[in-house]
Amino acid sequence: MTHDLFGRMTFKECDESWAAVARLPLFAARGARPDAPPKTAEDAMSTAAELSAAMEQMRAVMRERFGERAAAAFDAADAAADAAEQTPEPPDPRDEERERRRAEKRAKRAAALAQGKFPVRVAGPNGAAPTAAQEAAFRHLLDNEAAVLDAVLGAVWTSYTERAWPHVFGMPPAETPAGLDGHFAIARLDIAREARGGFAYLLFLIDADWGDDNGPVIAYAPDTGEATWTTWEGLYELLESDEPTDAGTEFVPTPHDHLLDAVLTGDDAKARELIAAGADLNTLHPDECPPLWVAVDQMEPDEVRRLLEYGADPALANPDERSTPLKHARKLYRDLGFGPAQNRPAPLDGVLSMMRAAAGPQLDDIRTRLEAIIAALEAAKKA
Repeated sequence: MTHDLFGRMTFKECDESWAAVARLPLFAARGARPDAPPKTAEDAMSTAAELSAAMEQMRAVMRERFGERAAAAFDAADAAADAAEQTPEPPDPRDEERERRRAEKRAKRAAALAQGKFPVRVAGPNGAAPTAAQEAAFRHLLDNEAAVLDAVLGAVWTSYTERAWPHVFGMPPAETPAGLDGHFAIARLDIAREARGGFAYLLFLIDADWGDDNGPVIAYAPDTGEATWTTWEGLYELLESDEPTDAGTEFVPTPHDHLLDAVLTGDDAKARELIAAGADLNTLHPDECPPLWVAVDQMEPDEVRRLLEYGADPALANPDERSTPLKHARKLYRDLGFGPAQNRPAPLDGVLSMMRAAAGPQLDDIRTRLEAIIAALEAAKKA
């Protein structure tokens, strides 16, 4: 779609938003972190010493709890590490290809930022066009870019002072906002659907050394000019809206939507009726995540079973990650340390097993869920 204000826009089904780029040179200048300077030999030795001390502390805790079992597991892991150093595995061509693609994406982004082009997402549930409030907020940003950036940078500093533990995140403590240079970037602008005072909120995604995968996020309110830091988990408690977010936009469910709702709510009669009329769980938009993949990601074995019962295709991949539900379930299982990983030395699994035991019973339910999901998907694959 081409919009009079936002220009060329592409709808992203999984995010329910329109992707575009905007000429925002001040934000573009803050859109990427500079490459880290190469470490000196002294830096490398210091880092190695810190890691060694932390590992030894962890080993002491595990030995105290697990005794000889811990000692044997650590000895086996050390022996495997020594053997790996002596006979390194050849590089995996797939890793090289993945890194090449990542490098291409980084180069493309860097080139756009160098031209003052900054990535923007405009929330648009069900493909709805931008609202007047979203347009007003974007015009406010274009007309007041410097002032908005100052407010955002102030909130970034506040997020650091209120949340950061430099010794944990491996960055030197900063005494002033300038001390954060190189430790964060403003990755993207999202224009929310929520609005106040005739303006939608502007949400700036921050990639920071002291943050996690879900934040911090800076919410800027154009009606007051105030910026506040939060996380994705706390974002929607912050976005108070004084007007309907989707006035005039009505969601019209498709047969697929009706079928999915019937399957997940246990309305078997309705589900069979819809299937007989031609509804199909596998009829998706090109960018839409398959419901079966989503159920796996949420670790819901009952939903996985019901979706399979009503024809969900276990080979239908997530369009972004290109992984099938079964591959995704197995990856979750490995990543959580429940099974051996392809690139992880087998002796390390013994150490991870003890660490899981030390974490307590809260992981038992996750493991049970994933094993049930994998079993159901494997059975469906053989059928």
